[in-house]
Amino acid sequence: MDLKEYADNLGLDEEDFKELTILFIDTTINDIEKLKKAIKNQDVKSCREASHSIKGASGNLGFMDIWEAASKCEKASEENQFEVIEENIIIIETLTKKLNELI
Repeated sequence: MDLKEYADNLGLDEEDFKELTILFIDTTINDIEKLKKAIKNQDVKSCREASHSIKGASGNLGFMDIWEAASKCEKASEENQFEVIEENIIIIETLTKKLNELI
């Protein structure tokens, strides 16, 4: 899917959607760093918060593959499954990079 299709799905102008996507990418990169730090510190609360942030933003914009990975991170944080979080961080990073290439 390209940005125009995402924008059309939400009833937004492509340029407005592009600006939202850039903001999403920047925020997600920061949240990924928070997740990595939280894993290192075994900080379940911070893992849950960063995962939830990514999940909410990606869901609002229709980035459902990222939403799914963030949902898995959030659930894994509730169950102290840091390995699952690490696996899904890689997925989120990869998808975010692909999204950045669409811009």
